Amino acid sequence: MNKMYIRKVNFNRVFVAGMATLVIMMLGACSRNVSDSTEYQKLVKTAQAEQVSPVKNKNFPGVMEEADEINLAFRVAGPIDKILVKEGQHVKKGQLIAEMDTRDYLIQVNTIETQVNQLQSEYDRIAELHRRKSVSDNDYEKMKAGKEMAEAKLKNARDQLKDTKLYSPFSGYITKVMFEDGEMVNHGTPIAKLIDISALKVDVEVPASLYLHKDKITGIDCTQDNLPADTFRLRLTGNNIKANSNGLYKFYLYYDPEPGSKLLPGMNVLVRISYMPEYSRLISIPASALFEKDGNSHVYVLDDSSRVNMRQVRTNNTIKDGNVSIIEGLEAGDEVVIGGLDLLHQGEKVKVMAPKSKTNIGNLL
Repeated sequence: MNKMYIRKVNFNRVFVAGMATLVIMMLGACSRNVSDSTEYQKLVKTAQAEQVSPVKNKNFPGVMEEADEINLAFRVAGPIDKILVKEGQHVKKGQLIAEMDTRDYLIQVNTIETQVNQLQSEYDRIAELHRRKSVSDNDYEKMKAGKEMAEAKLKNARDQLKDTKLYSPFSGYITKVMFEDGEMVNHGTPIAKLIDISALKVDVEVPASLYLHKDKITGIDCTQDNLPADTFRLRLTGNNIKANSNGLYKFYLYYDPEPGSKLLPGMNVLVRISYMPEYSRLISIPASALFEKDGNSHVYVLDDSSRVNMRQVRTNNTIKDGNVSIIEGLEAGDEVVIGGLDLLHQGEKVKVMAPKSKTNIGNLL
């Protein structure tokens, strides 16, 4: 009886111990399965690489000026008979500006005309005698030369008489009148200033970095603070090939006014020059996506399986508004990690943090 009881007790102990071992093994297996199925994934923020316009813009201050300004002057000397324009007046091409007293020049023309008529009669007589061989060739040539010289003097006298009237060489505005009626002026002395506003010009000084890309300029325009709704297209007509003492090169720009244009000489303008840089294809990403390794720039790119892959990139070394331009190594649409880069390693699977929204307060979801 005692032996049976002892065997039963031993059997129970063995059974209990065996069951305990089995339970422990099952729990260990379950623990491993749970651990494997809930592997820890780091939470990261990402941003999408975007292609940006490669065109660059540079702004330069300038002052709009008239395309042409000249001094109006008589080609002959004498007293001014009448000035027919006033300051600020618009004149047309060919319009009479001023007249000079013609008395002396009329006398000169009449006197030389009389001489020419006399010489013409004498020449006709000598020419007839020369035809009859009654006058030597030398005498005939002298007479002919004298007549032609007098005719040249007459032409010059008539031209001087015409020059007593001063006409506008182009349409424009009189900006200044220096003399009054009756005053004596010498030939070439300016009596008025005339400006041409059918075209305007502005000169700007640009650095060598832009001058070297002048063949890649895609457009030039300007704005004026008092005309905020208007943009005025300019054209480049030339440039200085030598820099000034500040290392800047001058660009000569012209504006062809459209009907109703309010841009006028003397106005301050801001000139914008657009050009294609050395690299025509640029990808923009946040600067926080970059990290250095082995002396080169790298980013972590997220693949379709939510794993990060290290990729070497090349930048243009400029940062604008927190973004950096990538020249090589990325395509538009690539998703790059923008934070916690030091904690990541190649091929690691991560979880992307949901973007902020009105329903995701605190960005916790």
